[in-house]
Amino acid sequence: MRLPFTLLALATATTQAAEFKIGIHTFTLPDGLTVELVAGPPLVDRPITMALGDKGELYVADSSGSNDKVEKQLADKTHRIVRLVDTDGDGKFDKRTIFADRMMFPEGTMWLDGSLYVSAPPQIWKLTDTDGDGVAEKREVWFDGKTLTGCANDLHGPYAGPDGFIYWCKGAFAEQRHKLGDGREFVSRAAHVFRMRPDGTGFEPVITTGMDNPVDIVFTPSGERFVCGTFLQNSGNGKRDGIFHAVHGGVWGKDHGVLKGHPRTGPLMPVMTHLGPAAACGLEMSRLAGWGAEWQGNLFATSFNLRKVTRHILTPDGATFRTTDSDLLVSDQTDFHPTDVVEQEGGIGGANSLLIADTGGWYKLCCPTSQLVKPDVLGAIYRVQKAGAQPNPPVPRLAVPADEANILLLDFQSLTPAEREHAMRRLIQRGDLAVPGLVEALANPGHPIGRKLACLRVLTRIPGEAARAAVRSGLAQKEAELRTAAALSIALWRDKGATDALIPLLADADLHTRRAAAEALGRIGDKRAVAPLLAVDTTAGGRFLEHSVAYALYEIGDTSSLADAPAGPGKIASAMLSTSLGTKPAQAMKPIPVEPAAPGPDAATVARQRARLEELLATSANGNAERGKRIYLDAKSACTTCHAMGGVGGTFGPDLTKVGAIRTPRDLLEAIVFPSASFVRSYEPMLVKTKAGETLGLITKDAPDEVIVTSAPGVQTRFPRAEVRAFQPAATALMPQGYDGIFTPAQLADLVAFLRAAK
Repeated sequence: MRLPFTLLALATATTQAAEFKIGIHTFTLPDGLTVELVAGPPLVDRPITMALGDKGELYVADSSGSNDKVEKQLADKTHRIVRLVDTDGDGKFDKRTIFADRMMFPEGTMWLDGSLYVSAPPQIWKLTDTDGDGVAEKREVWFDGKTLTGCANDLHGPYAGPDGFIYWCKGAFAEQRHKLGDGREFVSRAAHVFRMRPDGTGFEPVITTGMDNPVDIVFTPSGERFVCGTFLQNSGNGKRDGIFHAVHGGVWGKDHGVLKGHPRTGPLMPVMTHLGPAAACGLEMSRLAGWGAEWQGNLFATSFNLRKVTRHILTPDGATFRTTDSDLLVSDQTDFHPTDVVEQEGGIGGANSLLIADTGGWYKLCCPTSQLVKPDVLGAIYRVQKAGAQPNPPVPRLAVPADEANILLLDFQSLTPAEREHAMRRLIQRGDLAVPGLVEALANPGHPIGRKLACLRVLTRIPGEAARAAVRSGLAQKEAELRTAAALSIALWRDKGATDALIPLLADADLHTRRAAAEALGRIGDKRAVAPLLAVDTTAGGRFLEHSVAYALYEIGDTSSLADAPAGPGKIASAMLSTSLGTKPAQAMKPIPVEPAAPGPDAATVARQRARLEELLATSANGNAERGKRIYLDAKSACTTCHAMGGVGGTFGPDLTKVGAIRTPRDLLEAIVFPSASFVRSYEPMLVKTKAGETLGLITKDAPDEVIVTSAPGVQTRFPRAEVRAFQPAATALMPQGYDGIFTPAQLADLVAFLRAAK
């Protein structure tokens, strides 16, 4: 039986809603929850990400509002990190210091062991306030990815894993080279989740994706991982972004050329939760003590494009999970762009809440919205909590006893993150001296599961044989969550002494434990596990158990034992080992130069376009969606030649199934009347310059051997890569111009009304 937070099939999403008016926003939440403003200008202007310090202070990556090209942002470094404090205990922040100025575009913040780690592509910085004045005097580069592409999505994170590793996401498809913990070189263009110890050792990839932009990672107490991000699949039928269960060795995302050469156990791994064209960014897994059992272990995700934060109730499904999805917080304002969600825990007896960052209307870099930038539309930070909850104390109590025996009696589930980390660090620092007490706590049948999980996390972070032996004892625990946690810890250390204890768990009644045992055996690499792995019945566990068993057999690499394997994981692993698949990453490609973008319209033209949009907007409110549908389907408009809705139509242009949820009337009119004013992500027109001439179109394949350019529906041109001299972003859209002359203002209003209804 698993922990209560994974038994949430019993939970039902709240259907009643409450509304709250704050400034220009009308927020809608489930009944019984409230929302309040806790920080805004001038304390913070455009919050991007947040991290809570160990004394209740909030560190916020605050944008300057710049949308300059990333090279200019890297040179100018106009962004900052602010430190917010609640000095009077009313639950709202009222004091600010500039913790770090002159930062490159900050895309992640993590507080760990007295320092703030900030991702500012291409690097992760470690910022430390050495004298307690609220300013980081010490600034160190903790990691350098060395790549910076046009959307600056090369780096997101970092995130503190329960195993003591620091995790981060590599997006975009620039080639990176890293040295693995075992000394081998790792070269890849794909997107990845990476991890490394705080001391810089043990670097390794965790999962691989062909998605554009993995962003946030959260962990269950046992060590399961969930990742959210964008373009897990090409836009179609309302799907694009989502959340997935990131098991070791899995490959997700679009079937992109960057995945060539990476080991795959079959089709791309399935997405757990589809979010649509949300621009999914922040993710949190919460306990929310005091909200009720049905809220514990939920995922909360921010949807930048959809003006909302969503709730996802996890339920075991075979060897993975599924979710029940609902809205948590929705604003009626199109310039509400939530980017991060963080749980603020009130300590023992305190009220938990969710802090939500709204970055405002400034961002357009690689964002498929109108080119009308709104840096003057500032953001804010809001708190969602149970109605009637008292404010969180401004300084959480570090209620950690000095002696080891009493630390082991703490209710770890009710501690704040700072208290919990403080307690576990006390034990970790004792090393082998703490192991006997941890073993005793694990063996005590009266101890709660939260305390035992904390013991396993501490043991995972203590090196040496004594700690490894102690973790092995966790494989015999009656709670499946503990067996899973122990197996994942063993996998991390590749503990060869655990093979005999792991093999029986391949038949465990709990499918998650069975999968974790397979993962551990694969990483250990003991050939004695091959026959038991081949005997695993993966039927009930579905794709995830099949993957973990096949990947384990692939990692062990005993080709002779797999030669006559029947259909299933053994046959999959045999095929992986008998080809070059997985032996080397995607081919290195000689970069094709990217020339400066062609100049856009001059200021006078832009002014005329904006004036015309204002004229059309004045009549757009009278549009009729039914008449607009007829215009959309009419051959005169030719919309369906390039665009699809609900899976019907062309694929040359962006999918419009949910366009009404992410576009304002201004955006829609601009896209129809002045299509060259803005370009949807992945549909940017490019001038491809070859030895023979120039071709305008979409780059639909950029591979080591060839470049494919699609210039019209069904019209593709293939160029050997060696013949391509340069790419140049074009200023002219591939969408036909002149709809303002083809249709009357009333017809345009009808067409916009139809598109707005597509949600």
